[in-house]
Amino acid sequence: MWVTSQGTFTVAVVFTSIKLAIAYGWEHIISKNYKKALLTIAGFIILNISVNWLIDRMYGWLPAYIDGTFIGIIWSILQVIGVCFISGKRNFWQTGLVAGLIICYTSDFPFSPLSYVRVSPFNLQFVLEDFFTPFLIYGWIFLAENYFSEKGYSNILTSKIQVVSGKEYRMLYPLVSISCWVVIYHSAVLLKAYAQNDYFRKGYSGFQSPAVLTNAVTFVMIVSIFYITATMTRNIVISRMNTIANNNGWLYLLHFIPFVNIIVWYKLYKATPKHDSKSENGIFYLIKRDAAINNYIIGIGALFSVWGLWVAFSATRYETSAVTGFLFLVMFVKLVNYFLLDKGKNAIISLVVLATAGSLIQFIAAAGIGRPTFALFMASVLSYFFLIEIFHPELEEADVAEIPASIIE
Repeated sequence: MWVTSQGTFTVAVVFTSIKLAIAYGWEHIISKNYKKALLTIAGFIILNISVNWLIDRMYGWLPAYIDGTFIGIIWSILQVIGVCFISGKRNFWQTGLVAGLIICYTSDFPFSPLSYVRVSPFNLQFVLEDFFTPFLIYGWIFLAENYFSEKGYSNILTSKIQVVSGKEYRMLYPLVSISCWVVIYHSAVLLKAYAQNDYFRKGYSGFQSPAVLTNAVTFVMIVSIFYITATMTRNIVISRMNTIANNNGWLYLLHFIPFVNIIVWYKLYKATPKHDSKSENGIFYLIKRDAAINNYIIGIGALFSVWGLWVAFSATRYETSAVTGFLFLVMFVKLVNYFLLDKGKNAIISLVVLATAGSLIQFIAAAGIGRPTFALFMASVLSYFFLIEIFHPELEEADVAEIPASIIE
């Protein structure tokens, strides 16, 4: 929510409070359990008021290594645990802890509508955050609750041959994909803030902090959530494609491109399922795929590497430095790696490492000024989940066990 005058400030507070409170009670609203919905919403607001009042009075007694950002992270977790308890969730401690951490790092921060209102002109980024935050809250609480309470539900998240219905795919793919790109964005703006020694600049992530403990927690959580959501994105998409008997590598690629992925998301959601068992999906997964996309990726990657070499060479004509020399070397080795992608996994790993190293070197050399090249660091790592599936697809042992031995042999 954004406000431009003091006269609309109260409206903003009310709107933000209602928006997030309803998001917590949305599950009960759509199930028409209005009594539990009202209890959850009221409990959420009361918890915020109580804890905000308590923290204001104990803030001066906290040790130096605990700052306001760290308190906000802890409070985000505790309020999700509290709301899960009020709404009668099973395993509310586990559900609240996991969902609270992920919600905290994938939604607008700090996560307290009664103590935070965005004060700025209109901004598309803020509009998108306001639109998606309720979905992320509901989605991660729902996912965490089912993960800890429903036997076998974790297979949807860990298997590439799970039967995924259109309804499950419609919710799960946007949830994990949006969350993955949010943490990529967080990683970029955080490093930019640190590089410029600007911990409180408007428009940056709310997680920047001068405290070592807070930074350590944030680093571990961003890396963990990135890996979890990237892995889940791959598994959910591949499982849905197996369910509808579609092995088009281009459709898989488009799932990793923001905004374009909306089109393929709708296409796969509406597609008619062809398989109704994990063994059928497993057999289909093992079918030899069209290698045309492999050749296109190698060709396009080589062209971009040649273009990168030319840019690096042009830069050396005006200014020679260790950075330009290193980047020139990285571009050359990347060019060679593209022609080795179909030879083994090591080529893919080295390509991703080189791409991330190049992005990080550019960022450090620019001292965080200009475009946030660190976003390319995490995006390059994300490309691993695409490339490994296209060039060297393989199943985990648990998935292989679902396929008849005669097919494997």
